[in-house]
Amino acid sequence: MGFKISRLWDPPYLQVALDNPDIDQILGVIKSLPDSDHLILEAGTPLIKRYGVDVITRIREVAPNAFIVADLKTLDTGNLEARMVADATADAVVISALAPVSTIDKAIQEAHKTGIYAVIDTLNLSDPLPMLRKLKTLPDVVELHRAIDAEETEYQWGSIPEIRALSEKLSRKVLIAVAGGIRADNIGDALDAGADILVVGRAITNAKDVYQTAEMFIEGLSKEEIDQFRVMTDF
Repeated sequence: MGFKISRLWDPPYLQVALDNPDIDQILGVIKSLPDSDHLILEAGTPLIKRYGVDVITRIREVAPNAFIVADLKTLDTGNLEARMVADATADAVVISALAPVSTIDKAIQEAHKTGIYAVIDTLNLSDPLPMLRKLKTLPDVVELHRAIDAEETEYQWGSIPEIRALSEKLSRKVLIAVAGGIRADNIGDALDAGADILVVGRAITNAKDVYQTAEMFIEGLSKEEIDQFRVMTDF
């Protein structure tokens, strides 16, 4: 008997970024992925730009129990966009770290009000700490993101210890995701740096054997699958 993962309580996780703006190809990829408690699906920005947030519902139809992240990279109207993806059955909304602090605060507040995760994407922000310190509430996830168009640049994982220290100081658990350039041969480096979520896109979605490639990344997490039904109860 399975269950819907609504909380990321047992990291690390593999997050598959579904960026190709072709819904048929994306649905085929999802159907080819292994069944794992440590697998997250991301409705990528290009996919959402083409089909709108309703694409999340399409993903949910073929993966009803998946944890689905909506990568909107919100820059304005934070509360509205968080509510939109929650209504579309997403489990998390992604907000750009380049947005005004007021927008980020509103998005985080609305995400928590609707019961979903708030993710801040640090794309094109070299140091996220000053921005994080200005927030009323820290997000659930900070994603340290190296752009596809900047693949020759260095990884920006050096701020992970400082983010951890800030979250501990504020008594707020924050997961760290790393995106951009994650390969099978550097999974260990990312985990050793402190990553909780490894975001992988084309290396899996464009693979000749999607199942085996994703399975290889999952095995690299060195996590055992959950072997019993878990009841999550709110008191």
